[in-house]
Amino acid sequence: MNNSSMRQSGQVGSNQEVENAKAIARKLFDVFDKNNSQELENNEIGPMMQEAYKCMNRNFTPSRLDVESYAKVLDKNGDGRVTLADLEAICIKYLVGDQGGFNLGGNY
Repeated sequence: MNNSSMRQSGQVGSNQEVENAKAIARKLFDVFDKNNSQELENNEIGPMMQEAYKCMNRNFTPSRLDVESYAKVLDKNGDGRVTLADLEAICIKYLVGDQGGFNLGGNY
């Protein structure tokens, strides 16, 4: 089964793909957690959003509501904080595929 069909069937890719997604999440987190608080605060999420839009050749200045809404999307466990674990879950979901019951060793 190739990676494409694995994603379509709801299975997660290989452990290496999961680890690569986590490494990307760590890099993103390290870049945007400017105060090293181990969570992304709204004033750090806004620049992250702007950078994502820049990568798509778009100029975007998020409003307070945009940032708050996106923070809720990123906060996968609903604890009101955006942590590395939250960012890892997002990266795994979009870069590897749906978790489909695969135990990723965390609260994803």
